[in-house]
Amino acid sequence: MNEPAEPHGDFVAAFESAFARLQVRVEEACASEEDWPRAVAAGIRATLEFAATEPVAANTLTNEALARGPDGVARNRRLVSYAAALLEPGRERITGAVPAVLEQALAGGIAFLIAHRLALGEERELLALVADMTEFVLAPYVGPAEARRIARS
Repeated sequence: MNEPAEPHGDFVAAFESAFARLQVRVEEACASEEDWPRAVAAGIRATLEFAATEPVAANTLTNEALARGPDGVARNRRLVSYAAALLEPGRERITGAVPAVLEQALAGGIAFLIAHRLALGEERELLALVADMTEFVLAPYVGPAEARRIARS
């Protein structure tokens, strides 16, 4: 007689599947743009669209992962680090010193916003935040005016 699947194993499989689907969407969106700021904008849009259209998967990546203890937190950290790595090429655009945690903080902010909206059952409202989130993320790299222009285009 087969035993039922372990709940932790179900979470791991669900997390990895959701993460892979998100990565494909983000990477395809980023690849569709020629310059880095527009690729970031496309990646943010793809991320928020993923969360809005696949809220169960997005919740697994955020709220559920954080509730799972050290293993879930480590998986969530991997998600944030993935997003942060996509922002790192923007450092070459910045004049002056910036905190070493800039990309982690920006990516973590997006993840928190998604988690918060999902917890409130407001996943559909995430799409209305695409321009604001794009401006927020791009501003340290290209300046507020250019970030706003890109976000609104």
